[in-house]
Amino acid sequence: MSRLVDRYRRVLGHLLPRAAVWLLTLVATALLLLGPAVAGTVVAVVALAATVWWRLTTVGADRHLVARAVLVTVAAGVAARSGGWSWPLLSCLAVLLLGLMAEPTVAHATRPALRVSGLPGFSLPLLARVPEPLFLGVSAGATVLTLGAADAALPVTLAAAVSLALLGLAVATYQLFRERTHATERAVRTALTSLGPAYCLYYNGVPHGAYQVRMWLPYLKRTGRSGVLVIRDPRFFATAAALGELPVVLARSVESLEYVAVPSVGAFFYVNNDAKNANGVRFGGITHVHLGHGDSDKPASYSATTAMFDQIFVAGQAGVDRFAQHGVLVPREKFVLVGRPQVEHIEVRRPDAQLPEHPVVLYAPTWRGSIGDSLFGSLRHGERIVAALLAAGATVWFRPHPYSARDAESRVLISRIDTLLTDSAPAHRPSTATAAMTVFECMNGSDVLVTDVSSVASDYLYSNKPFAITDTGVVADLVAEYPVARAAVLLPVADGDLTAAVADLLGPDSRRQVRAETRGYYLGDWPPGEYADVFVTAAARAMTPAS
Repeated sequence: MSRLVDRYRRVLGHLLPRAAVWLLTLVATALLLLGPAVAGTVVAVVALAATVWWRLTTVGADRHLVARAVLVTVAAGVAARSGGWSWPLLSCLAVLLLGLMAEPTVAHATRPALRVSGLPGFSLPLLARVPEPLFLGVSAGATVLTLGAADAALPVTLAAAVSLALLGLAVATYQLFRERTHATERAVRTALTSLGPAYCLYYNGVPHGAYQVRMWLPYLKRTGRSGVLVIRDPRFFATAAALGELPVVLARSVESLEYVAVPSVGAFFYVNNDAKNANGVRFGGITHVHLGHGDSDKPASYSATTAMFDQIFVAGQAGVDRFAQHGVLVPREKFVLVGRPQVEHIEVRRPDAQLPEHPVVLYAPTWRGSIGDSLFGSLRHGERIVAALLAAGATVWFRPHPYSARDAESRVLISRIDTLLTDSAPAHRPSTATAAMTVFECMNGSDVLVTDVSSVASDYLYSNKPFAITDTGVVADLVAEYPVARAAVLLPVADGDLTAAVADLLGPDSRRQVRAETRGYYLGDWPPGEYADVFVTAAARAMTPAS
């Protein structure tokens, strides 16, 4: 049962609130129609309150229009049964039902094109801050009408219900006027111009991808320049605001981006390959820099869409060569070698260091991927990999990719591996334990790594420690396609026994020399004390317009 809940946790999270509101609505309807009316009124008010709470606290929440329409209709019917149909009652019912039908359109029309957090000098008028006023007005009107079904003074009740709905419509109209005159966008632009940001860090994605933004914030901060985090997906807004490092601007539309690109902005930095990056790249007079979110041999690291940027920051020469090796022709002058500044947090071990008798092995599989050429995730083989490591006497730390939490099957696989580790010995660390650690803390605490084709492998090179890469059978010759695999022990998880490969990984360190050569090729050879400064200098240079 627990695995079933684990598998469909996200689905249940979406369905249960809706089911609760519908159940309350059905109970309220039955009580209002059949009696007692007072009990029905109480349940109806609870149902409406649950609808309002769910709607205003959850991004993309179901509007429950039908549920509230049923409550309004039934309440009006009971009120009519008590005092007879009348023009006031019919007028009130018409206003509320029209409000329900108009609500989605009004909410879309009055939705601010720009939403801001932490921007100095920006504030909204009080009425402009009311979230979806028509929704609140109609809900309040429906509540009052429902209370009227419990033999309250009907004329007063109806007047209050209509007044609340019309008040919500009036505030929504005011907000519509502001949006149609671009009042919010102009106010945001004025505040941004006053702030004078030198760069925009650009991201389109969901909260699970916050690490793609977070990893660059400290290094952009070291440039000493002010910046703004520009996001495109409203689901990420709360997470972005909680980062607290930069002012956040949510730009829902392409047009609204015009107000963000103020004259002081010298560079846009992009942290992934999202299609909406093209909306930002269209601005001339700004240097558009692709940072990505890790150096790996995955197809995402040599995507043809990367050619649209003015500069492509890569860690080492491998980042340049992989484009040409895969037939993606990008002018050499677009590439800037900046190292991988985040690896400054990785402790470097002497190349000749020996492994302890029971080494700590970090198993860090990448996510399953979404398209055929990037299905490198080994999580489906994870139980067998972990079992082989345990049989060899290793202590295992398990850290799956953050995106794995989005997938039902992956959550079940993670749960199985966690169970295997917790049932074995307390020294092992399941995903629940490593989730409280940074990936670099996991790397520093380990002696050996088992991972997939991902940036984790490239980062681990910096440590001088041995590592293995899983061969999931996606390509015929993994080493030829992905050169980082030359420095790794290959685990044939697709169709082979793991015993020999694990023994090699935990034994004589046969890849030591190749690993040292590959380290410089992928990560550069800058001195440790100056390593991160290479990126900081390049980023600051990109923010400065060419003279």
